[in-house]
Amino acid sequence: MRYAKGHKETSHERIVKAAAKRFRRDGIAATGMTGIMTEAGLTNGGFYSHFRSKNDLVREGIERALADQLQSLADPDPEPVALAHLIRSYLSQHHRDRPGTGCASAALLPEIARQPHSVRKAYTARLRTLIRQLARRLPQDNAIPESQDTAIAILAVFIGTLQLSRAVDDPALSDAMLAAGIRAATTLAGLADGSVQHEGIQG
Repeated sequence: MRYAKGHKETSHERIVKAAAKRFRRDGIAATGMTGIMTEAGLTNGGFYSHFRSKNDLVREGIERALADQLQSLADPDPEPVALAHLIRSYLSQHHRDRPGTGCASAALLPEIARQPHSVRKAYTARLRTLIRQLARRLPQDNAIPESQDTAIAILAVFIGTLQLSRAVDDPALSDAMLAAGIRAATTLAGLADGSVQHEGIQG
Protein backbone atom coordinates (compact mmCIF):
# COMPACT_ATOMS: atom_id res chain seq x y z
CA MET A 1 0.00 0.00 0.00
CA ARG A 2 1.26 3.44 -0.94
CA TYR A 3 0.88 6.23 1.62
CA ALA A 4 0.72 9.95 1.06
CA LYS A 5 3.85 11.99 1.63
CA GLY A 6 4.33 12.71 5.31
CA HIS A 7 2.24 9.73 6.43
CA LYS A 8 5.04 8.23 8.53
CA GLU A 9 5.79 11.55 10.22
CA THR A 10 2.10 12.05 11.02
CA SER A 11 1.80 8.53 12.43
CA HIS A 12 4.95 9.03 14.50
CA GLU A 13 3.52 12.23 15.94
CA ARG A 14 0.27 10.48 16.87
CA ILE A 15 2.15 7.71 18.67
CA VAL A 16 4.31 10.11 20.66
CA LYS A 17 1.30 12.26 21.59
CA ALA A 18 -0.64 9.20 22.75
CA ALA A 19 2.36 7.91 24.70
CA ALA A 20 2.91 11.26 26.45
CA LYS A 21 -0.70 11.19 27.63
CA ARG A 22 -0.83 7.52 28.60
CA PHE A 23 2.48 7.58 30.48
CA ARG A 24 1.33 10.54 32.58
CA ARG A 25 -2.11 9.11 33.19
CA ASP A 26 -1.31 5.43 33.83
CA GLY A 27 2.45 5.33 34.47
CA ILE A 28 5.25 4.00 32.28
CA ALA A 29 5.34 0.44 33.60
CA ALA A 30 1.56 0.04 33.42
CA THR A 31 1.32 1.30 29.84
CA GLY A 32 1.62 -1.29 27.11
CA MET A 33 2.45 -0.69 23.49
CA THR A 34 -0.91 -2.10 22.41
CA GLY A 35 -2.79 0.59 24.32
CA ILE A 36 -0.63 3.35 22.91
CA MET A 37 -0.93 2.16 19.34
CA THR A 38 -4.68 1.72 19.70
CA GLU A 39 -5.07 5.23 21.08
CA ALA A 40 -2.99 6.51 18.17
CA GLY A 41 -5.34 4.69 15.78
CA LEU A 42 -2.60 2.37 14.50
CA THR A 43 -1.82 -1.34 14.57
CA ASN A 44 0.83 -2.97 16.76
CA GLY A 45 2.75 -4.14 13.74
CA GLY A 46 3.75 -0.60 12.84
CA PHE A 47 5.47 0.17 16.14
CA TYR A 48 8.96 -0.96 15.16
CA SER A 49 8.94 1.05 11.98
CA HIS A 50 8.99 4.12 14.25
CA PHE A 51 10.93 3.04 17.37
CA ARG A 52 13.65 0.51 18.14
CA SER A 53 12.28 -0.19 21.62
CA LYS A 54 9.84 0.97 24.26
CA ASN A 55 12.71 2.93 25.84
CA ASP A 56 12.94 5.08 22.71
CA LEU A 57 9.22 5.79 22.91
CA VAL A 58 9.47 6.55 26.63
CA ARG A 59 12.22 9.06 25.93
CA GLU A 60 10.25 10.80 23.19
CA GLY A 61 7.01 10.67 25.16
CA ILE A 62 8.60 12.33 28.19
CA GLU A 63 10.29 14.92 25.98
CA ARG A 64 6.92 15.71 24.40
CA ALA A 65 5.18 16.05 27.76
CA LEU A 66 7.90 18.42 28.98
CA ALA A 67 7.87 20.35 25.70
CA ASP A 68 4.16 21.03 26.22
CA GLN A 69 4.97 22.40 29.68
CA LEU A 70 7.85 24.50 28.37
CA GLN A 71 5.56 26.06 25.80
CA SER A 72 3.53 27.63 28.60
CA LEU A 73 6.70 29.38 29.78
CA ALA A 74 8.07 30.28 26.37
CA ASP A 75 7.11 33.97 26.52
CA PRO A 76 8.00 35.19 30.00
CA ASP A 77 5.76 37.92 31.36
CA PRO A 78 7.54 39.97 34.05
CA GLU A 79 4.30 41.11 35.65
CA PRO A 80 3.65 39.58 39.12
CA VAL A 81 0.09 38.75 38.08
CA ALA A 82 1.41 36.43 35.36
CA LEU A 83 3.59 34.52 37.80
CA ALA A 84 0.70 34.43 40.25
CA HIS A 85 -1.50 32.89 37.56
CA LEU A 86 1.17 30.30 36.81
CA ILE A 87 1.30 29.28 40.48
CA ARG A 88 -2.50 29.05 40.70
CA SER A 89 -2.73 27.06 37.48
CA TYR A 90 -0.13 24.50 38.48
CA LEU A 91 -1.47 23.99 41.99
CA SER A 92 -5.11 23.82 40.95
CA GLN A 93 -7.78 21.18 41.30
CA HIS A 94 -8.00 21.07 37.51
CA HIS A 95 -4.32 20.13 37.18
CA ARG A 96 -4.47 17.70 40.09
CA ASP A 97 -7.42 15.83 38.62
CA ARG A 98 -6.04 15.54 35.06
CA PRO A 99 -2.58 13.93 35.22
CA GLY A 100 -2.80 12.75 31.62
CA THR A 101 -2.44 16.30 30.32
CA GLY A 102 -0.41 17.71 33.21
CA CYS A 103 3.13 17.92 34.48
CA ALA A 104 5.25 14.90 33.51
CA SER A 105 7.51 15.35 36.53
CA ALA A 106 4.67 15.18 39.04
CA ALA A 107 3.20 12.16 37.29
CA LEU A 108 6.35 10.17 36.59
CA LEU A 109 9.37 11.12 38.71
CA PRO A 110 9.81 7.79 40.56
CA GLU A 111 9.62 5.92 37.25
CA ILE A 112 11.90 8.33 35.41
CA ALA A 113 14.56 7.77 38.08
CA ARG A 114 14.55 4.05 37.18
CA GLN A 115 14.76 4.53 33.43
CA PRO A 116 17.89 3.93 31.32
CA HIS A 117 20.48 6.69 31.07
CA SER A 118 19.22 7.85 27.67
CA VAL A 119 15.78 8.62 29.10
CA ARG A 120 17.15 10.34 32.20
CA LYS A 121 19.58 12.37 30.08
CA ALA A 122 16.73 13.62 27.88
CA TYR A 123 14.64 14.43 30.95
CA THR A 124 17.53 16.33 32.56
CA ALA A 125 18.07 18.48 29.46
CA ARG A 126 14.40 19.45 29.32
CA LEU A 127 14.26 20.10 33.05
CA ARG A 128 17.26 22.45 32.86
CA THR A 129 15.39 24.48 30.25
CA LEU A 130 12.27 24.50 32.42
CA ILE A 131 14.29 25.81 35.38
CA ARG A 132 15.82 28.58 33.25
CA GLN A 133 12.48 29.67 31.86
CA LEU A 134 10.83 29.67 35.26
CA ALA A 135 13.75 31.71 36.64
CA ARG A 136 13.10 34.31 33.93
CA ARG A 137 9.58 34.72 35.29
CA LEU A 138 10.86 35.78 38.71
CA PRO A 139 11.25 39.44 39.77
CA GLN A 140 14.06 41.00 37.77
CA ASP A 141 15.88 42.35 40.81
CA ASN A 142 17.00 38.82 41.66
CA ALA A 143 20.57 37.90 40.71
CA ILE A 144 20.88 35.07 38.19
CA PRO A 145 22.21 32.36 40.57
CA GLU A 146 19.59 33.24 43.17
CA SER A 147 16.83 33.18 40.53
CA GLN A 148 17.86 29.68 39.46
CA ASP A 149 17.92 28.47 43.05
CA THR A 150 14.50 29.98 43.63
CA ALA A 151 13.13 28.39 40.46
CA ILE A 152 14.39 24.98 41.59
CA ALA A 153 12.78 25.47 44.99
CA ILE A 154 9.47 26.51 43.42
CA LEU A 155 9.52 23.45 41.15
CA ALA A 156 10.15 21.25 44.18
CA VAL A 157 7.12 22.77 45.91
CA PHE A 158 5.02 22.39 42.75
CA ILE A 159 5.89 18.77 42.13
CA GLY A 160 5.84 17.58 45.72
CA THR A 161 2.57 19.32 46.49
CA LEU A 162 0.86 17.94 43.41
CA GLN A 163 2.06 14.40 44.12
CA LEU A 164 0.83 14.57 47.73
CA SER A 165 -2.52 16.07 46.75
CA ARG A 166 -3.08 13.20 44.31
CA ALA A 167 -2.02 10.49 46.74
CA VAL A 168 -4.39 11.18 49.64
CA ASP A 169 -8.01 9.98 49.68
CA ASP A 170 -9.35 12.93 51.66
CA PRO A 171 -10.58 15.71 49.33
CA ALA A 172 -10.42 18.35 52.05
CA LEU A 173 -6.83 17.45 52.92
CA SER A 174 -5.91 17.40 49.23
CA ASP A 175 -7.32 20.89 48.74
CA ALA A 176 -5.52 22.09 51.88
CA MET A 177 -2.26 20.78 50.43
CA LEU A 178 -2.81 22.73 47.23
CA ALA A 179 -3.55 25.89 49.22
CA ALA A 180 -0.43 25.40 51.35
CA GLY A 181 1.65 24.83 48.23
CA ILE A 182 0.33 28.05 46.71
CA ARG A 183 1.33 29.97 49.82
CA ALA A 184 4.80 28.40 49.85
CA ALA A 185 5.43 29.02 46.14
CA THR A 186 4.10 32.57 46.50
CA THR A 187 6.55 33.29 49.29
CA LEU A 188 9.48 31.79 47.38
CA ALA A 189 8.58 33.84 44.31
CA GLY A 190 8.51 37.04 46.31
CA LEU A 191 4.78 37.54 45.81
CA ALA A 192 3.73 37.28 49.45
CA ASP A 193 2.13 40.70 49.22
CA GLY A 194 -1.16 39.14 48.20
CA SER A 195 -0.62 38.73 44.45
CA VAL A 196 -1.80 35.13 44.77
CA GLN A 197 -5.13 34.48 46.40
CA HIS A 198 -6.27 31.34 48.19
CA GLU A 199 -9.17 30.84 45.81
CA GLY A 200 -6.67 30.00 43.08
CA ILE A 201 -6.96 26.32 44.02
CA GLN A 202 -10.30 26.25 42.28
CA GLY A 203 -8.45 26.04 38.96
